Amino acid sequence: MSQQNYLLPFRCLVFATMLTTPIFIHAQQFDYNTIVAPEGQRPASFEDYLVQLAYLNSPETKILAYEKTIEEKEVELQRYEWQDDLKFGFNINEVSLANVLEKDKSDNLILYPLYQLSSSVSLGSFTNNKRKRGIEEIDVLVKDMENNQHKMKIRAETLARYQKLLLAIETLKMRTKAEEDARNTHQVSQQRFKNADLEMEDMLRASESYTNAQEKRLNAETDIQLAIIAMEEMIGVKWESAKRAEERFKK
Repeated sequence: MSQQNYLLPFRCLVFATMLTTPIFIHAQQFDYNTIVAPEGQRPASFEDYLVQLAYLNSPETKILAYEKTIEEKEVELQRYEWQDDLKFGFNINEVSLANVLEKDKSDNLILYPLYQLSSSVSLGSFTNNKRKRGIEEIDVLVKDMENNQHKMKIRAETLARYQKLLLAIETLKMRTKAEEDARNTHQVSQQRFKNADLEMEDMLRASESYTNAQEKRLNAETDIQLAIIAMEEMIGVKWESAKRAEERFKK
């Protein structure tokens, strides 16, 4: 028997074992507190601080908190709703009333029972209310998941806007440098043109390049202001106020 034929039964056994052995994939449990630092906890970085500001100052965050509170109160109401079906009855008649009010009870006709107390409750209250409470409890969990999804969106949008602001700042630096170079070239071109050392066409090109560089620098400054407005809309405070905290995180 060849070596391959000898190993064939062993290979078949291994393959069959792989087919019959369940493969468990353990999903990583994500801690949503790492997306947004909880209130009162110091964020790990300036970027996380901006995300925390955006989350805490977001009206949607407060709306979700109110909605969750409503759902929790609904759960509490369902817990005691069976009491609404619990009814008590008290029966009193003129004979029993006379036995209470009159001092001389010798001539009173006594009919039993003098007082009648009854109560009733629906059996469905103990089963249906439990199911309703279970639904309300799931609604509370849904609100938690909506809040977690809100955290992820807040973080993504805040960091995206912050990166756009950083890009606008760096772009302005480059535009400013390009404008300085274009201005120097323009000044040299003017001097050379006065000295009849440069053609009119070349001098006009240098002038146009300088004008374009000025326009691009102005656009870059505008992009920074727009990015700051977008950041302030996100974090709910003035950018200057948030920026002061950056030095503390660098230290």
